[in-house]
Amino acid sequence: MTRPTFINCDRLELKPPEEGDIRFLREGVNHPQVRRFISSFRTPYTNDRYRDELWPIDNDGDSVTLLAVPSEGEFVGEPVGSLSLSPIIKGDGYANFGIWFHPKAWGNGYALESSAYLIEYGFEYLRLHRISATVMAPNEASKTLCERLGFVHEGTAREAQFAGGEYVDVDRYGLLHDEWRGPNEILSH
Repeated sequence: MTRPTFINCDRLELKPPEEGDIRFLREGVNHPQVRRFISSFRTPYTNDRYRDELWPIDNDGDSVTLLAVPSEGEFVGEPVGSLSLSPIIKGDGYANFGIWFHPKAWGNGYALESSAYLIEYGFEYLRLHRISATVMAPNEASKTLCERLGFVHEGTAREAQFAGGEYVDVDRYGLLHDEWRGPNEILSH
């Protein structure tokens, strides 16, 4: 059994979700501004469906899913988003990066800060060689986040997903360990 992952950032703590966080998680994945660019959240989640399909989150070595909880400011002590490295393919030194934040917390820099620390954890603690990210092309905020983190655009899958009543392109990004600049440099720009 692995121990739970906790990561202290500058203004946030990344922590494993607990049973009491299901309400926040369900509300987040059901929020129209979150759901529109994440195809796995296409149909609404009830508490029971969330428990059946997305819970428990074990952080068992095959994935790491953490909640971002501010340690200062307006949202102190309450979760504002979810980040993951999933799946983690140890033999290939690979993981896929995923993130969503509740719109109430957008614009505070939480996504960049928490992502930088999670990626640092992936490269330095999990010893990953590569982290990828997949973003629907209309999701400008996520593409900008990937680029600020140092991800390289590796290609576009044309009309690969259905969102907002139409087929949209999907951009694929990758970041290698030797390209990673670390949270201090990412957050200082």
